Amino acid sequence: MRSFKRLVPYVVVFITSMGIMIIELVASRMVSKYFGSSLYTWTGVIGIVLGGISLGNYLGGRLADRYVPSRIISILLLLTSMFVFLILVLDILLARIMSRGAFSIITTSMVIRSVMSIFLLFFIPSTMLGTVSPVMAKYALEESTRVGNTVGGIYATASIGSILGTFLSGFVLIPMLGLKTIVFLIGTIVVMLSFIVKGRRMISLVWLCVIVIFYVLFVSRVLDHSLGEKRSLGTVLFSKDSRYSYIEVRDLERGEQIERILFMDGLIHNRYDPLNPDDLCYDYEKIFRAFTEHYTESFTTGGRFSTLTLGGGAMLLPVYLERNYGESRNEVVEIDPEVVETAYSYFDIPRETDMIVHIADARSYVYASKSSRKYDLVFLDAFNSFSVPSHLTTREFTRLVLGILNDPGYFIVNCVDIFGIGKFLNAYINTVRSVFPYLKVYSSSGVEAGRRDTFVLIAGNRPIGIDKLHDRKSGYSFYSIEEELLMELERRNGEIVLTDDHSPVENLMAPVFLHGVE
Repeated sequence: MRSFKRLVPYVVVFITSMGIMIIELVASRMVSKYFGSSLYTWTGVIGIVLGGISLGNYLGGRLADRYVPSRIISILLLLTSMFVFLILVLDILLARIMSRGAFSIITTSMVIRSVMSIFLLFFIPSTMLGTVSPVMAKYALEESTRVGNTVGGIYATASIGSILGTFLSGFVLIPMLGLKTIVFLIGTIVVMLSFIVKGRRMISLVWLCVIVIFYVLFVSRVLDHSLGEKRSLGTVLFSKDSRYSYIEVRDLERGEQIERILFMDGLIHNRYDPLNPDDLCYDYEKIFRAFTEHYTESFTTGGRFSTLTLGGGAMLLPVYLERNYGESRNEVVEIDPEVVETAYSYFDIPRETDMIVHIADARSYVYASKSSRKYDLVFLDAFNSFSVPSHLTTREFTRLVLGILNDPGYFIVNCVDIFGIGKFLNAYINTVRSVFPYLKVYSSSGVEAGRRDTFVLIAGNRPIGIDKLHDRKSGYSFYSIEEELLMELERRNGEIVLTDDHSPVENLMAPVFLHGVE
């Protein structure tokens, strides 16, 4: 019995330390449905959770000095469980308050809202979890005279618990369970710890029963519907946390028509008209389509060509090519199998088709294919507002793309920036030019110095040879940006080239972030 009593503080510290890291990773995914997954949201989550842990450690130390640890630890665990559970209630209320639900534009005020939301949801639970370790350290010292060994053991146990919690949440819990279930699980386990220490076990038992009841209500979505699952931006058809992002599909009424939207981590990735699947909704997609028409007329015989789309999303472009170019060979690389399944289920993507879908990271796939496959057109459609995977922006990756292109072959990619600032656009142009001999940049709506816009870079091993791209299906025309303007962009921002060693994408995109207009 005495040996078990000595183990109690280590067990409690181990489990609560696991809980802290699991809650931190859950926080990053929970806020992504409102504010996206970016450096800014991650910074807010890490900073606020660490702040809560630090305050909790301080308060826990004060409590350990003022009270006998064995008498207060059960109350502390009970309160911790309650505040962990409060995350779910506040999240539902936040969803109702922020009726937009998700954002496609990120601004400075959005950063402030994200930090405030993270603080509201996770600061107090992190603080409560942080109070446990110093109290249990004092608890352990009451059972041992070996101060250094005991304190060191408590710290080591906390660290091991944190490490295990990180791996467990990333590799097991988040992929397999919903975020709500994980929060319920942490709250339940924490309150159950109070049964192995002295204290008010009857109150803990009552609270445990309350948790079970609320879990049933959450699972049945009764509380979701009564408290918060209301979206002014369309009807939610599907939502799920995958290994890589929070996925949501909505139908939005536009007059008498319905537009289907794919959200990933709070950002719009695809727009789709179910009644007119060939109507690519984004201007940059129209540029992709117009250049494909130009390529087939200028460089192919019988319409035979091959494409690789890096970043599948709803796979609207490659499926358009599959439908309209019978002799084409089209492949798609998408890292998230849940996104692919969502495309099949909600965006009318046929499962039985000649199009090949690869579940892989874009860079890993290109690297593996460099000596075995060649393509005429490589579309990179993985940059979305501030969700820019830096490893796909570098000179080293761009060289890999050049290595899988036929002759003639072209690399087509879209990116977002404000031309009047243009730090990221300039750096990316410099990077692509350091690899490809020929490059043109097209604007989706003309160059306006103070407006956020989507630009399409087309690079190749032969001249592009066309300044005006005309999209026949929509009737829109798109013009390449004059070389003098691109030179002015470089004079303003320098000759930076993005590399694997130095690719400060978030810093380059920050001015766009700060100058955003809601």
